[in-house]
Amino acid sequence: MRDKTYKQEEILEFIKEALEEFNFIIESKYITKSEFTKFNKFFKNILRLSKKKKNPYFYPNYQGNTSNDEFYWTYPTFHTYEDSKCIGKIITLNIENVPNLDLKAIYRQFPLLIENHELLISLKPFIKLGKRPKDLEKDYEAERLKKASLENKATCGICSDYWELVDMGGEGQKFGLSKNVIADHGFTISRFGSGRNGVCFGARFESWEKSPKVKIEYVEQILKPILEEVKKEEPSEGTLLALTKSIERFKIALDKYYKLSFNERRDVEQPNRPEFMLSGQKVGLLLSTTRPTTLNELVEYWNNYKASIENEIVKFQTSIKNWTLQPTPRERVKQQQ
Repeated sequence: MRDKTYKQEEILEFIKEALEEFNFIIESKYITKSEFTKFNKFFKNILRLSKKKKNPYFYPNYQGNTSNDEFYWTYPTFHTYEDSKCIGKIITLNIENVPNLDLKAIYRQFPLLIENHELLISLKPFIKLGKRPKDLEKDYEAERLKKASLENKATCGICSDYWELVDMGGEGQKFGLSKNVIADHGFTISRFGSGRNGVCFGARFESWEKSPKVKIEYVEQILKPILEEVKKEEPSEGTLLALTKSIERFKIALDKYYKLSFNERRDVEQPNRPEFMLSGQKVGLLLSTTRPTTLNELVEYWNNYKASIENEIVKFQTSIKNWTLQPTPRERVKQQQ
């Protein structure tokens, strides 16, 4: 029984859809192993030349009922089938499968197939194992927007995620805000500010779509005070001496701990390795117990941390400067209807 036949126009549409997916991968700057395999197969097969080849299994005196041709043809193929997902298509591009086939027209319409294949091959060193992250999936943002509109959510100005808009009174208010504010939610932003054991700083403010005030207050109340404290914490020889002594005390305490019996250890907390901690940090620089820590190491760590806070401030101030009034997800969806 002959396979389903296709029209030239359908093949062109299939190739267009495949290339749209490929372009999305390129623009996302992220490619998984399965995506690389799929599109390597796609480009190799679509660019394959039609050739007449000798059949290595040909037997001149074969008397069976099946075909035993001395030669066979290979053809270009539209190939996006993925065994692991059981999706995609395999269509041999010949006149039996595509009666009005015009390969030259296909290659004219898609002149960058070879160039795109070379681009794909150049990405081989950057292949990621596992699945594509959810936030890098095609149409992720559109689906996220649709869901947020149905649940009447808007963007938190700190964590940038969608959260419910609620009315809040009494002690729950901030700056006199009580209507359509972001609901309470937990969050940890980089290494600064409130952690997950509290409430995100952006809760109880107006959404980012409606006001930049949350970022303004975060810079003034959190980032700038932390930066001022960190500037006072530049490591010195005294800092290094204190940390060296803490490592020595840790080694003695750890040695005593391991000399305890198993049952005794169950009732004693294991000593924690000392850290070089700076203001605003929840996790600091773990100090080595096998080699001396140097002042240069501490100063470099301090400089990097200070620079990261300064960069965070600049990033927030840029967002504030560029802020414009925007519709919430629900308002955007209504405008599109």
